[in-house]
Amino acid sequence: MRSLKLNTSFKHQILVALIISVWLVLFLVLIAPFDIAELPFQIRLEILPFYGVISFVSYLLIIAIQNLVFRTTKKWTLLAEILLLVVFNIITLLSCFVYYKSDIINGEFDFGKFSTTVFLPIFIILVPILVICRWYLNKKAVKQDSQKIILSGDNKLDVLHIELSDLICISSADNYIEIHFLKRGHLHKKLLRNTLKNIQQDVPSLIKVHRSHLINPDHFKEWKNKNVIALTHTEVPISKNYRQVILDLDQSSLKSND
Repeated sequence: MRSLKLNTSFKHQILVALIISVWLVLFLVLIAPFDIAELPFQIRLEILPFYGVISFVSYLLIIAIQNLVFRTTKKWTLLAEILLLVVFNIITLLSCFVYYKSDIINGEFDFGKFSTTVFLPIFIILVPILVICRWYLNKKAVKQDSQKIILSGDNKLDVLHIELSDLICISSADNYIEIHFLKRGHLHKKLLRNTLKNIQQDVPSLIKVHRSHLINPDHFKEWKNKNVIALTHTEVPISKNYRQVILDLDQSSLKSND
């Protein structure tokens, strides 16, 4: 399944959580659907905003799960996006129903009627807003790749500050790593005392293509043969163990020409 861009910024996702929670509160308090209209405005103002709090917390919980999944799989697909929306609605539904049956509201509907009569109509309207917000943020995730990253060695003074978009690849060299990067369009190299494992944890967007090589997929140029790929100003080998993993990412830039 085709990979999607994903915005993992918690700060940006908090904005989405605020948008959907504020919308929900305004809808319930001001529009007052269903039998809510029978409640005095002051009462609505006192008991209904907590539904917004529930949706806010539920969404941030889902984002924590999303980022964990993304760090583990290194990709995000349409299926993952759909499952995220489904799980968010399930968590929010269960939490809202518990609040609805609490002593604060003491609602009369059972779970089935609450789900179909109250929850479903609201979230049919809310989900498109959520989808649009996430689509916009994920679209902007492309620009996150031009953020500064810091690569450091065992010596605290041995540090390299570069744009992620300028990083081409990193290769293992005994107890060191050799970083290939662009500076004003020209290839530069730098040795740091570190390991590929540490670097991959710090920069999860890098792809391992060999036990001794990590690449930035944005710098892929072409397949030289089934065992070697060309990157910007350099070439790296690909081992059989990682070749299929790369192809499974289904990124157009990583499609083999053979």
